[in-house]
Amino acid sequence: MKRLNHVGERVAQFRSEGHDGAFFFFNGSKWVATADRLGPACMVAPGTVAVSASGRQWIAVGGDHTNGAAGWRFVSPYVDQLPIDGDAVRFNDNPKALKIRTKLDAYLDYYQSVKGVLPRSVVLRREQLAVCGAMPGQLYKGIRLEAFS
Repeated sequence: MKRLNHVGERVAQFRSEGHDGAFFFFNGSKWVATADRLGPACMVAPGTVAVSASGRQWIAVGGDHTNGAAGWRFVSPYVDQLPIDGDAVRFNDNPKALKIRTKLDAYLDYYQSVKGVLPRSVVLRREQLAVCGAMPGQLYKGIRLEAFS
């Protein structure tokens, strides 16, 4: 099992102490509030981290401290690992994983040849991420991997 980042550890501590809530909000590692839903990002300052009861995490991005954040961006609930050969996570090397990564590399090459830049993120099915040994929010060659719901 992968180790949770500092806000994930704090939520686990709150739950063990009997605190209840669907979402916990943090400013850095300091707990700010608890709510029943994520709600609009304009209600919090940029940089605020929201953690759901299931452990998923979002960070408030854009905007300013006066008017609130512009939106939510999903982030990985796991501790960032050091890059290994340019990858932020060590991917599985089984035949299925290699086939998925080959197709992903071909897609990234095609995207870059058409648009001139690489995408910020790529959406894969959850079973594809599991086969590769990755979690949503982790990086592959500088591109964030997201899960299709």
